[in-house]
Amino acid sequence: MSTTGHRFTAARNDWRSLRPRALGTHADAPVSVTVVIPAHGCQPELDLALAALVAQSHPSELLDVIVVDDRSEPALELPELRPNKTELIRVDGGGHGSGHARDVGARQAHGDVVLFLDADIIADRHHVEAHARWHEVTSDAVVLGFRDFIDVSGVTAEQVHDAVRDDELDALFAGRPREPHSWIEQMLDRTDDLATDREDLWRAVVGASVSTSRRLYEEVGGFAHFPRRGIVDTEFGYRCFTGGGIIIPDRQARSLHQGQRSFATRGSEIAQRRAPLIANHIANPRYRTPIGGRQWAVPYLHVIVPPSDAAFLTVRYTVDDVLANDFDDLVVSVVVDPDNPDEDLYEDYWQADGRVRLVEKAPDSGFPSPATMVVPIGARLDATALSGLMERLRSWSAGLLSVSVTGLDSVVELWATRALTRVRRHAGEDGMRQSARDLFGEAWVAGSDFGIDTRSGASDRHFKNGRFHAGR
Repeated sequence: MSTTGHRFTAARNDWRSLRPRALGTHADAPVSVTVVIPAHGCQPELDLALAALVAQSHPSELLDVIVVDDRSEPALELPELRPNKTELIRVDGGGHGSGHARDVGARQAHGDVVLFLDADIIADRHHVEAHARWHEVTSDAVVLGFRDFIDVSGVTAEQVHDAVRDDELDALFAGRPREPHSWIEQMLDRTDDLATDREDLWRAVVGASVSTSRRLYEEVGGFAHFPRRGIVDTEFGYRCFTGGGIIIPDRQARSLHQGQRSFATRGSEIAQRRAPLIANHIANPRYRTPIGGRQWAVPYLHVIVPPSDAAFLTVRYTVDDVLANDFDDLVVSVVVDPDNPDEDLYEDYWQADGRVRLVEKAPDSGFPSPATMVVPIGARLDATALSGLMERLRSWSAGLLSVSVTGLDSVVELWATRALTRVRRHAGEDGMRQSARDLFGEAWVAGSDFGIDTRSGASDRHFKNGRFHAGR
């Protein structure tokens, strides 16, 4: 386990290796929390939600609330029964939907932690504290709360407040039918409560109760402003996970959801209408049709070609080999020194290829693509090299594949982006490889086993394995 100051991190998504304090005990390094509540036309639900937040066990001086009114008509109002530090922000333009409203609130947050709660959530007494304690021990936490769906008709804000204060929320609703968040429970069952290492653990993220540090929120770009329902939560979780977050399901962060899930009644319609947008922004085979030649808003693989003093033709061979591969859900960032006398040739040659980005500085990672590859100039790739390496990476036995290539000064690296982003957060540049080994594992492979070498480009054109390749 590596540390940064008093902050720890865990290997892969092994959140159980972290040791937060028990609820109700003293916090050695307490964190302040801003609760952000997106709301639209739900005054009665909001009144109950705020009443519950008044009686939280988390210290009131370390808690503030931002309610974002997303175009409600009539406009929402803050009830008298609310936390002392509660602010109401009205959104009238510039975006729409819960993602936009959450992001507006988060950008105004002052807490160390941003906790997103829906306006129809009644948090039990320890809900905020349960979230906060994980952020006290790691900067990578993405904490998920739990909820049961229940009918709250006839219950007043005062009753909710008193029940939460006395830790008797269950007693207040005794005898009323409850429905658990069933599909979340099913996913947790299949993944040992998200401790099993998989590339899609982000699917468990639900915006009804989720928290991150404010720093991590900003690093991953916050909630997107998509208008489609059901996308923003999953896509935010995807970026948090790809950005190195540890997704932590805390069953002690309990709450009640006021009423039935809308997805339970309109699930098929909602899923159908969100599918095209989610395919573009979540790079995962679950959402994408297995066809070649498609370009997506977020490619699965981001290839970084570092700067080099090699001649343009040598650069061209390497980059075109990448572009000609059978794994083509990718983008290539080619680092070009502005003082390079051949700089204009790069633009002349790749200006029309949407998969090529000419940059002056190499990005730290391929985020938000889930895979990042560093290919030094001089490497030559057969047409199936990338698909072979990607298949090897996606076994997830290692977060870093180091590819040795005879005659090449630098190593070809293929990273799970979540490994690279977390390693960068916790290790200096000199300690990255060791940190990668500790947190995600490293595997060495021979380039020759995957068709990667340094052959010369004596002939400018020829066919390889039945496919035409320029620049060979």
